[in-house]
Amino acid sequence: MSGIRIGFRPEGIEIEGGLVWLDATRPKPFGLITHAHGDHVARHKTVLATPATAALFRKRNGPGPEFLERRYGETTRVGDLEITLLPAGHILGSAMALIEGRGQRLLYTGDVRLEGGLTCPPAQPVKADILITEATFGLPRYVFEPAGAVRARLLDFARETLEQGSTPVFLAYALGKAQELMALLSRAAIPVAAHGTVWNLCTVYREFGIPFPASRRLGRSGGRKAAVIVSRRYLKTPEVQSAAPLRVAAVTGWGERARGPEIDAVFALSDHADHPALLRLVRRVGPSKVHVVHGYAREFAGELRALGIDAEAVDGHAGPV
Repeated sequence: MSGIRIGFRPEGIEIEGGLVWLDATRPKPFGLITHAHGDHVARHKTVLATPATAALFRKRNGPGPEFLERRYGETTRVGDLEITLLPAGHILGSAMALIEGRGQRLLYTGDVRLEGGLTCPPAQPVKADILITEATFGLPRYVFEPAGAVRARLLDFARETLEQGSTPVFLAYALGKAQELMALLSRAAIPVAAHGTVWNLCTVYREFGIPFPASRRLGRSGGRKAAVIVSRRYLKTPEVQSAAPLRVAAVTGWGERARGPEIDAVFALSDHADHPALLRLVRRVGPSKVHVVHGYAREFAGELRALGIDAEAVDGHAGPV
């Protein structure tokens, strides 16, 4: 058998001459969407995705594609291929794709976090002949502090700020990271006021069994006596500023790179795998070939080659972020 045919194009990854496209950013006849972040989606004619990803897509983009909704572990036949979605640990609904056919097994991770989070299960990588993965944090210097320790310090920041009569404001991506923070704070009985761009997506999380007790939508009356969650672009809006005095924290895997004049604290909490986790991922999959499609792709592929693994960075691929 010649093996599964893979094409790396500017708009995404093409499997078997366009039979299936992985995370393509332009409409295709049949697209697999690993998760609902905007840089991974397009209005394909037919979309294969988890139910949560489909629901988040519709919430953000309205009705459109025909969805083939598949739960984790369910297999879909497309032509001569069998595709099984597995947890990716990135955000609610995120999936890796195991593609089997032509005598080969290909695992495409999309965005991946091995340990998962409070709102999504851990990743479940499996053995495969070919691995296509990201390397957002693919340099040895990216070693994250254990998530539990970061979460504990984040809760201390929120409590101390509220006790001082100020408002803790957490800057986070509206989809994924924001809901992780809401889950963390809510479980600790800390009231949460979420900006509308965050709050609107929470309805989907609730549909999939993730509650946010003691939470409300941030209104013009402000977020006093609550932790405010908002993406960075809306920090200066009247809703947020009316909760002053503020103490602002950025929550991102980039850590100190996120610091700025308006930032009082940074918490390095990521929904991507760090460098050691990426190495563990490769070892668990045990592939004979690795393609690295995003981030520090050249550096990580070079490191894998130095370890005796056949790996290459894919130039020109728009790729997942």
